[in-house]
Amino acid sequence: MSKTAFSRFIAAALSTALMANLVAACSKEETAPPPAPRMVRVVKIEMNPLGSSGQASGKIQSRYNANVGFLVSGRLVERLVDVGTEVKKGDVIARLDSTDYKNKMNAAQAEVNAAQAAVAQAAPQEQRIGKLLKQGFSTQANYDVTLRALNTAQASLQQAQANLRLAQDQLAYTELKANADGVISETGADPGQVVNAGQMIVVISQLGAREAVFAVGEQAVAKLTPDIVIHVSLQSTPSVMAEGQVREISPTADPITGTYTVKVALKDPPEAMRLGALVIGKVQLQGQMVAIIPSSALLQSGDQPAVWVVDPSGPAVHKVSVKMLRFDEDRVIISEGLKQGDLVVTKGVNLLAEGQKVALPEQAAAQ
Repeated sequence: MSKTAFSRFIAAALSTALMANLVAACSKEETAPPPAPRMVRVVKIEMNPLGSSGQASGKIQSRYNANVGFLVSGRLVERLVDVGTEVKKGDVIARLDSTDYKNKMNAAQAEVNAAQAAVAQAAPQEQRIGKLLKQGFSTQANYDVTLRALNTAQASLQQAQANLRLAQDQLAYTELKANADGVISETGADPGQVVNAGQMIVVISQLGAREAVFAVGEQAVAKLTPDIVIHVSLQSTPSVMAEGQVREISPTADPITGTYTVKVALKDPPEAMRLGALVIGKVQLQGQMVAIIPSSALLQSGDQPAVWVVDPSGPAVHKVSVKMLRFDEDRVIISEGLKQGDLVVTKGVNLLAEGQKVALPEQAAAQ
């Protein structure tokens, strides 16, 4: 074999060996097993309402507080009650000097007597002139004068009787009486003082409708609704409790404190919750549904935070954008993006890719 033929033989042999190696390498790549799924740890999402609680101090008041005063003016000569006195409807609370009103009533009575005498004189005269007119012994003009006198006397009598009733009512108004059962919670005048008609003499608070009144800040009052249950307890004896619901929220804030007045109607309050007693109101507010996950599960990708959620059918991971309500050192409160039962990856979130196959701890244990 010549030198040239030998060289060609060597080159052909090397080319055949190289092709064989390439075919063998391709065969090995085609038959290589896929990579094993990455083991991940997950947490199962439980959606719960985000609750918040608060409390405020207040006092027991009556729902119905009546400012009671005289219907006439005069000098107060007697006040029969003080703060804390229990009264019944119709009880006399105070009296005015009635001398002037008795004189007015006597004068009105005299006017009635005079009017009655005038009517008693004019009525028979009208009857006599009427008979004479029918018999032709009197003129129509004479009868008209007599009839006018009778009508005037009757009108004067009606006016005098009305003045007498007014004087009698004014005399009766010199005694101030309770308009409802209750307790005196405030006084506004003392004996010897000259009072005007309508001026507050006492305040009667009815015992049948007690409520708790609180001063609440602006942020807290915005969360209160009429269906919220308020737990009210005595400040001195916390074991004495009653439940109530918000009845009224003041539309304007107090100009000094900046707080809003909240009135809570109590349901069957115990007798120990007397008017003026200091109480504490506690409330548990139910907020929106949220999920709590470990802070290690949060994946920051761009401007929107996200988490890996495991699709059990794969199982494979998919990136889901979420909205954070609060971020703490060891946990994150999620308000949007997750639902009940979702499996969220909590470890190694930065080593995963969209659609990557994963293995759950319970699957590895089964294998």
